[in-house]
Amino acid sequence: MKLRPHHILDIVTGYGQGVEYKPHPYGHSQHIVAKAILSDVDIKIKLVAGADAVCQGCKHLLPDGQCVDVLHQLDPPVSKQEYNDTLDYRLLDYLNINHDTVMTIREYLKSVNRKVPGIERICTHPKRDQKERLNGLTKGLINLGIRSDS
Repeated sequence: MKLRPHHILDIVTGYGQGVEYKPHPYGHSQHIVAKAILSDVDIKIKLVAGADAVCQGCKHLLPDGQCVDVLHQLDPPVSKQEYNDTLDYRLLDYLNINHDTVMTIREYLKSVNRKVPGIERICTHPKRDQKERLNGLTKGLINLGIRSDS
């Protein structure tokens, strides 16, 4: 399964915050991917900066794999494709993981855990609270048995 690094973090953070994953109006597959990776952290994934399994079915995804959605909450508005590609390359660099690396969710999250706290400075969207992101991510890692409660 191909996954963007930040999509995994979004799912684990949401899990730590008690988010219930269900179908989204955009039609993407986050709810399906979340169920798969949260129920089996030993599932193999390929880390990519581009359209992934979460993007499948999204009304903003073109047949060529490009996203035409725009982040209107940013000033000026930014292409979601450009924003997410940059974010994912920054995360991979920060974690010292190469693009297209194949590993398990557990292995990826262990790498993430070694950068907690800290990684939230990279993966928190503008106008969102970094402490809230950190707390959700930490709790999600604990719930998945990746991080101890201390």
